[in-house]
Amino acid sequence: MHQKLPKEIDPIRLAQNGLKYDGQILLSDMPRLAKSLHSDSGLVEVLLAFDIDEIGTPYVKGEFTVPVSIVCERCMLPMTISLSANCLLAMVVSEKLIDKLAEQYDPWLLESSEPVLLSKVVEDELILALPLVPRHTDACLPSDAWSTISDDSDYNKEQEDDKPESPFAILSSLKKQ
Repeated sequence: MHQKLPKEIDPIRLAQNGLKYDGQILLSDMPRLAKSLHSDSGLVEVLLAFDIDEIGTPYVKGEFTVPVSIVCERCMLPMTISLSANCLLAMVVSEKLIDKLAEQYDPWLLESSEPVLLSKVVEDELILALPLVPRHTDACLPSDAWSTISDDSDYNKEQEDDKPESPFAILSSLKKQ
């Protein structure tokens, strides 16, 4: 059964009950993610499934998608990309247990028994899904911006004139004699 998203969750209890959530979270509720975006308007589609695996590890499987406005690093203009993240997080209460997790899981360290803000968990996963260098897939700069400096013959002539004479030039002239 899918339920509406709560603001705060007790992840261990949710895993014990095998609950599933389906809903939306505002991008404006994620200030750390919003710092990397051009605009914080939009809704994140969230699907969460809490459960316990065969060996007793509580986990959550999540899928998050949202169209975001981000600045292209080439042309410095805003662009929209579809940001999506999938996660499989095993809940652990001690760092010692992280090494014992199955390879399929990423650890989610629960430092206290206090309720967790669901938006922070989703925000962390979306931050990890951000492109390192966002840029348009097509050429977003004019073609003259793509020419390299080596194509400029005046620049090459200046570089040749600026080269100091080699201290061994005299030796090469002596060798010729």
